[in-house]
Amino acid sequence: MTPKPRPRYVLVDAVRGIAACAVMLYHFTGGDLRPGLTQLFGARALEVCHHGWLGVQVFFVLSGFVIAHTIGDRDISAGDALRFALRRQVRLDPPYWTSLGISLFIPWFTRFLGFRYRMNPPLRAIAAHVFYLQDLLGVRAIQPVYWTLAIEVQFYMAFVMALLLLRPVPAFATRWLVLASGLASLDAGMHWRFLGGWFMPHWYLFVLGAATLWTVQRKLPLALHVGLALYTAWYGIESGRLEPLAGAITSLTLVFAGRTGGLERWLGWRWIQFLGRISYGVYLLHPLAGAQARWHEGVKVDVTHGPGALAVLLSAIALTIAASWALHVLVEAPAMRLAGRIRWWHGDPARAVTAP
Repeated sequence: MTPKPRPRYVLVDAVRGIAACAVMLYHFTGGDLRPGLTQLFGARALEVCHHGWLGVQVFFVLSGFVIAHTIGDRDISAGDALRFALRRQVRLDPPYWTSLGISLFIPWFTRFLGFRYRMNPPLRAIAAHVFYLQDLLGVRAIQPVYWTLAIEVQFYMAFVMALLLLRPVPAFATRWLVLASGLASLDAGMHWRFLGGWFMPHWYLFVLGAATLWTVQRKLPLALHVGLALYTAWYGIESGRLEPLAGAITSLTLVFAGRTGGLERWLGWRWIQFLGRISYGVYLLHPLAGAQARWHEGVKVDVTHGPGALAVLLSAIALTIAASWALHVLVEAPAMRLAGRIRWWHGDPARAVTAP
């Protein structure tokens, strides 16, 4: 009998696309474009865009949700953990390395055309980025968004290793221990600033995402999850930080959708699903596209006034969408198909298990 396919959580894809676009607008609407855009849209709208960086916290919650969904309650071995890590990196590395290559190519090409651009990074910095070690080694970032990818890789490794080490422990006890580690991370994230480059200050968001999935699947009590999310939001507000609030709102939204059937139905419009499909590319490539659109030396666009600023903004968004679609078609989709062939769990030899 053919196994029943897992449902497609279209809301998760949509939220991923929205988060990527929020980060893009955060980077695109600041700096020299902000005065001109403020003339057109008002200070309040620009302030909303200025908080688009919180899309990163949304990504962290979605990662916990997706990885917990992929692994489920499977009894994984050391070999499973290694194959799972391989599967994730086969899925993530090719688009990332492609964007990294473009980042290294552009300085050479623009200098060839006569534009001013910063120098190419040294080989040590490139190698650190290839293996997601740039922050741990104190290397200057080639692109401002790459730090989050390093954190994501640490999330995957930490979660799988925790499940592997807790293999003798019953599943319900494992979930409680993971939740406890999330509370410790919340305190670290709000107060222990010296942990930069390590996943621990952000781990509570990943745990919140995993707890969201477990609550949707009724493996955790709803009241417990609501209490955990509200406590996370309150702790962030008390600490003067918005990251926990963004994570809590994302988590509670997904739980409500999961308990009402919305995960498979809400925000299923084609255009927003398209944004979700190319969201990884939008996140990776928008700093590059924005930089090209904002070079005014040869374009002579007056961005101090609304029309000029809007023209640069729209060109940056259009270039990002086009480049992200190309990256998805040429690199990301083939990588996903290749990753899908990796049968990582020893108990499922017939087919690979797909994430939502």
